[in-house]
Amino acid sequence: MRIKDIKGLKYPDEYFIKYFFKNRFHERSGLKFFEFGCGNGNNLSLPYEYNFDVVGIDFDEESISNAKFNFSQMKANASYEFIKSDMLTFAKNNKNLQIEVFLLPNVVNYIKKQDLIEFFQIMKNNKNIKTNASFFIRCREPKDFRYGIGEQIDYNTFQMPDDYTVTSEASCINKFYSEYELVNMLKEQLKLKEYFVFHNEFQNLQENNTLVFNSDIILWGKIN
Repeated sequence: MRIKDIKGLKYPDEYFIKYFFKNRFHERSGLKFFEFGCGNGNNLSLPYEYNFDVVGIDFDEESISNAKFNFSQMKANASYEFIKSDMLTFAKNNKNLQIEVFLLPNVVNYIKKQDLIEFFQIMKNNKNIKTNASFFIRCREPKDFRYGIGEQIDYNTFQMPDDYTVTSEASCINKFYSEYELVNMLKEQLKLKEYFVFHNEFQNLQENNTLVFNSDIILWGKIN
């Protein structure tokens, strides 16, 4: 498949690429990768190309459609499945998945903290996470340019205005985590261990030529 024919994002997240190779997944086999907020499958294309089975979950119908198209054009000795669902519904409707590689890149920004905690609790209670599962998460810090935009609805949580145009996030929830808050939540909810934390600050140009400042936390480690 040619790059120009890919529908949606063309490449995996740069830190997901680091996570994949630093953890030497390219030398392993037999694992299944689950990504929540998978979009068009741009991250999952990497493990899939290395013949890992992948499952992507996203509530956006167009993203799931794009993912199915993109993967139908790839050739790999592995299976793929893309499911249209929100995270909580998926967690409630599945049991005993025993996920070995659990991915949450750029999705928890749009979820209230209490809803995320509920998601983790259901995933644990339904035995959906294998002991010592590998875990990856990326989310926004309060230094990100979005912080404070819209109505504050909870601690470090804002509802974007309906008419917001700088990004395509009108009406979206934006939850921001400090490293301390994120790590402590994951330790309490998922028994996080053997983890690494990265801070990524960069400038970005939006479609309307607005220059913005992004600030993200990336964490990977073991859970459960």
